[in-house]
Amino acid sequence: MTKIFCLVGPTSVGKTEVAINLAQKYDLDIISADSRQIYKYMDIGTAKPKLADSGQELTVSGVRFHLIDIITPDVLYSAADFAHDCEKIIRELSEKNRNFVLVGGSGLYLKALFKPFFIAPPRDLNLRKSLEKEPVEKLYGKLKIVDPISAKRINSQDRQRIIRALELYQTTRKPMSEQLKEKHPQSEFSPYYVGLTMPRKMLCEKINQRFDKMIDDGLVKEVKHLLKMGYTKENNALNGIGYQEVIRFLDDDLSLMEAIHIAKTLSRQYAKRQMTWFKKVEGIHWIAFTTLVETVSKVSQEYNNYLNIV
Repeated sequence: MTKIFCLVGPTSVGKTEVAINLAQKYDLDIISADSRQIYKYMDIGTAKPKLADSGQELTVSGVRFHLIDIITPDVLYSAADFAHDCEKIIRELSEKNRNFVLVGGSGLYLKALFKPFFIAPPRDLNLRKSLEKEPVEKLYGKLKIVDPISAKRINSQDRQRIIRALELYQTTRKPMSEQLKEKHPQSEFSPYYVGLTMPRKMLCEKINQRFDKMIDDGLVKEVKHLLKMGYTKENNALNGIGYQEVIRFLDDDLSLMEAIHIAKTLSRQYAKRQMTWFKKVEGIHWIAFTTLVETVSKVSQEYNNYLNIV
């Protein structure tokens, strides 16, 4: 089983900065495990690193990034899709003898890679696009018929998970609830987790400051551009924190100050959920973020420990 070095932690804790410094030090690629940075055109609101496009590669300060800017906001993308795409990148890098670090805070993505739910069928983009055209109420009604157990578990307004459940049923003719009961497949990868943390008050301040910077950097303009391109709040990508509040501001449902306040509150709550998730994961080597230099030094020590294992 191949062991993968993973840098995890809540939003705004400094994962990307640390990862870039680590990658420069050890000549690593970075594979992103971020459920929002996968989307093109969504740069400011996802705190995406400022990437330079050099041919087919996306780089930051000479470090190659993977699984960023891979789909448009109208495409539904699941944790199983991430696992499939991540496995492909890992194999490609291994064939090139390239080392890498997997970086992100999307716990469900990481779980799909290391502890697969079931063997998911290949994605059917035509089927997804067809389902996405239907109102969420109609989709949920269909789900209650073909998979009532999953329907009870999934929120009636959770378009992404409803579509995923329907896609699995229509592709395999077997309800997702039944597939979840089957023996889980064994992943060929296992994680070496290093987690970044900081005192909650400090993290909340960083979250607030980062969202203020997003507004200053032009988040409202970015959302206007996305809407002008034809993407809507019906697209799951634009339901992300920050985007949904700015859309409500543009719809005159909120003032800009109200939108900012709600987005900051939801971001802090999201960070808390992330920490709750990761604290339940066994074997994470936790490092308290202090200064960037000191934190990179501590993560480097963990990377050396990892190299001694593999």
